[in-house]
Amino acid sequence: MIKSVQFIIAIYEYLFFSIVGILIVAILGIFGYEYQKIQSTANTISTNHSLASRQQLKQGKPFSILVLGTDVGALGRGTSYAGNTDTLELITVNPKKQTLTTTAIPRDTLVRVETKNKVEYTKINAAYALGGPREIKKRVHELLDVPVDYYALVNMGGLEKTVDAVGGVTVNNPFAFKYEGHTYPKGKQYLNGSEALGYSRMRYDDPDNDYSRQKRGQQVLLSALTKVNKSKNIMQMNSLLDTAKDNVRTDLPLDDLMTLYKNYHGALSNTQSDHLQGKNATIDNFSFQIAPNREMQRLSDNARQALGLTKVKVNNIQTKINDMQTNWNGYNNVNYVLPNDAQVYIPVNKV
Repeated sequence: MIKSVQFIIAIYEYLFFSIVGILIVAILGIFGYEYQKIQSTANTISTNHSLASRQQLKQGKPFSILVLGTDVGALGRGTSYAGNTDTLELITVNPKKQTLTTTAIPRDTLVRVETKNKVEYTKINAAYALGGPREIKKRVHELLDVPVDYYALVNMGGLEKTVDAVGGVTVNNPFAFKYEGHTYPKGKQYLNGSEALGYSRMRYDDPDNDYSRQKRGQQVLLSALTKVNKSKNIMQMNSLLDTAKDNVRTDLPLDDLMTLYKNYHGALSNTQSDHLQGKNATIDNFSFQIAPNREMQRLSDNARQALGLTKVKVNNIQTKINDMQTNWNGYNNVNYVLPNDAQVYIPVNKV
């Protein structure tokens, strides 16, 4: 008998939408077949975790997880876990303080990626395609000087399926726009999976670009979570589990859900959100977001505090490149200069 929403579904949905929201979860009773299915799904989506990571969670220590939404699995882009990561969220969880904090990182943020053959200056959303989860975890760690313990990778195809599984979502659109064959009038409206995917993805017609896109995605998340929390429909739960199995991969150990819930569920009732506020830049005629030194330091201080760590001065390749700029200010002068006349790397058709 299931008395309320299963914990693994709540975890999955949070990771899936990759944006901040209020998770209302409980695991008052899970028995027999349903628990086995939940654990089976958890074992499928969780891979390559170590004994040390299991011990970290078993002991209830704070941890961080980088949530990555890939641009595959929908719109004919294939179903493999490849491509760029259009959504990046660094989540810090502190069970002692009972806080969960998410920090959104704009996909166009400039980073330096060290490949086997050369050094590339590129957008952070291309780091995954260049070196997989390990590489993008390194880049976020370097950018904010914060340990990145785990990652969760989700493809876009799951968003559409998840919204359909919960019976659609209701959002309040701040302005009218059209995108990928769908029309979104201003105001409150119901969206199916395909419409919710477009609503969450549009950015070029938005004056705030990625920042407003994150807010629209948050609306989708909150609406879906509210519907799931109120539901007692076991068929819907099974559908969500099947979607999770096909669309999520993580190195967060999920082989002991009861312990995970016991140690960390308190943090889910106190969520906070933040984002990296970049400045505009043009490099080789491509648009970028630059992480200012003070912004990197602010986010580093907040994230380290959330993890129970002491603050450190952020001193990385990005702060050094920022310091060498003579004219760029991110406002009326957006021409940004890379060291040694380096050029940026932009994957084909992934601008």
